[in-house]
Parts: sequence; structure tokens; C-alpha cells
Amino acid sequence: MKKQILILATAFLGIYNGTSQESEKVEKKEKNTSLVIMPIHNSVAGFSNVFLGTSEINKKTNFTFYSIFWTNPNFGTPAAGSDLWLETGVGLGFKLNKWYINPGLGLAHGKFLSGGKETLIGEGVIPKVLALYSNDVFEFETYVAYYKAARKGSSDAITKDYLLNWIAPGVKFNKRVSMGAFYEQFVRTRTTDNLNEQSVYQWLGGYVKIALNNHIWFRVAAGPNLFTDSGTSKEFYKVQAFIPIN
Repeated sequence: MKKQILILATAFLGIYNGTSQESEKVEKKEKNTSLVIMPIHNSVAGFSNVFLGTSEINKKTNFTFYSIFWTNPNFGTPAAGSDLWLETGVGLGFKLNKWYINPGLGLAHGKFLSGGKETLIGEGVIPKVLALYSNDVFEFETYVAYYKAARKGSSDAITKDYLLNWIAPGVKFNKRVSMGAFYEQFVRTRTTDNLNEQSVYQWLGGYVKIALNNHIWFRVAAGPNLFTDSGTSKEFYKVQAFIPIN
């Protein structure tokens, strides 16, 4: 009887150990994916929520995807708050020593670029690239995206193309606090009615960034707006957070 109990106990421990190891493998595999929520609010575009996802291909490369939910009614139908602008896209991320480079391709959905009266799926194409650098002392972030109209809302619709870019070099005072310069520009580069190129805004100021546990951070940027001819205010603010949820 004792022998039978010993055999059963050994078998049970073997099954438990195998299940435990398999669970650890699954857990380790799941850790190679991530999803981040990044709420952003600024003085021109208003509030938007960004969802960023990654899936590891190998130790130095990952597949990335994103969605940006623009909530400003001026990007849709102001009276109804419908046809709001939406971005979706994919890319590849490359880890190069202290650098992370993430080129991608997005699609715009709505009517902001196509100039029509209602939403068009894939109204615009958005090639883009994000570059990050970080060591114990310095941090650097830059982003460039070109919003190219791909569809027309109607035969007489006025389509528009835009360029968005920013750059933020900074210094880390400790593991929690960093400060630096912040520049961002949003430019209308083309319209079908041949209007001249025009900056919607050019911001030049500074930022303060607070890093928390679990890779969470919060950043506030503010300063003067160098270009106000399009009706934007003389000063700007931009607040954003980076919140991993797995």
C-alpha cells in the first residue's frame, strides 16, 4: 500500500512539475507582448487617446501596431461630434544599443484629409518614424509623420496633406525626474486649391518628465507658439502620460 501511495505521489509531482514548467513558458511567452495607453492633451488638437502594442519577433526586433482616437470635433462634424478622425497602423521596432527606431505606416479614417461631408475609410496614408534614445544621463525623442490624402470626399472636395514632427532632447537629474527642450510643428503642405504651405503651429518650449514604477511616465511641455497666423494661440501646452497595462 505504501508503495502504491509513493508511486501515485511521484506521478502527481511529475504532472505538477510539468504543468508548472509549461505555465512558466506560457507566462514568459506572454511577456514578449505589451500594450500601452498614452492619453495626450494639447492646446490645439485637444484630447486624444493612443493605444500602442508590440509583439517581439526577436531580442532586437518587434512588431508594432497603434490606434489614435482623435476626439476634437473640428476633425469631424462639429455639430454632431461624428466622423471623428481615427488613425490605425503597423510598424517594426529595432533596438540598436541605446536607440529604439520604429518606422511605420498608418491609415487615416474620417474626412479631415479627404474634405468630404462624411467618413471615408482609408482617406489618408501616413508614413512615419519614431526614434528614442536613453542612457543614464540623456534622453532624446523625435517623431515625423506625413499625412497624405488618398481619397476625395467628392469631385469638388478640397483635399489636404500635413506634416507633423517634434523633437525633445533632455537630461535626467535622477531616475525619477528629467527636463529638456521641446519643439513641435504641424504644417499644411498641400491643398488641391493650391493654397501656400502654412504652419498650423510651431511650438518651442521646455518639458518636465516624471518617471514612476512599472515604466509609467508623465510629461508636461509648455512655451510660446512661434506661428499664430492660422489662428492658434500665442502659447501652448502639451500633457501626456505613458501607461503600460500588461
